[in-house]
Amino acid sequence: MEWNDLTPARQIQWILEPGDIKWGWVIYRCTYKPELQSPWEKLKNAVECKIRKDIADSDAPDIAEKLDLVWVEDSQLEGAPLSELKRRFREWARTDTQHSNFDIGAHPFGLGTMHSYFIQVDEESLVSCLCEAGVNLHGGYVNIVRGWADGLAPEEATDEFGNALDAEDWMKIPASEITPSTYMEFDNDELWYVNYTQPPNVCYPRW
Repeated sequence: MEWNDLTPARQIQWILEPGDIKWGWVIYRCTYKPELQSPWEKLKNAVECKIRKDIADSDAPDIAEKLDLVWVEDSQLEGAPLSELKRRFREWARTDTQHSNFDIGAHPFGLGTMHSYFIQVDEESLVSCLCEAGVNLHGGYVNIVRGWADGLAPEEATDEFGNALDAEDWMKIPASEITPSTYMEFDNDELWYVNYTQPPNVCYPRW
């Protein structure tokens, strides 16, 4: 069977076959108001339950054994800018892959989705997931960020007419799309640009 004929779950299974490779997402919590503690815990539980159900219903349920959701909670990340999250993510990726000097710009094939992208949950995105019953992943969104894409320098942030330029380094996706399908969609970095939707609009899946 050809690669493109495989389901996302089977593609992940194929990638995981050599060695002890893990797959999953690094998710940064960037809001720490006391009243949002319970919603945060409910969000974590909802994301975990949904992705595991997606896996169980797939044709490669064994990939659940190597699923690694890395939840990063540090009150110093309250309102943290993307530059700080990227710094931390790069440090984590280099440690996790044991490539201390890794620079994705010098490696055309990168390190795969888990070490190339991360999820940010700030106050706005967490609140967007709230509903009367608690948390609704289908009604809210999270931010997906290209971990190795630097933001624009001040002198590059506007065009010749003074209009702000978009660094295209992050976008909003439905919180329900923290899934194997999304994981494999962005395993091909070129598809970031195919799917890119400028905030504040949400990128609804085309995959």
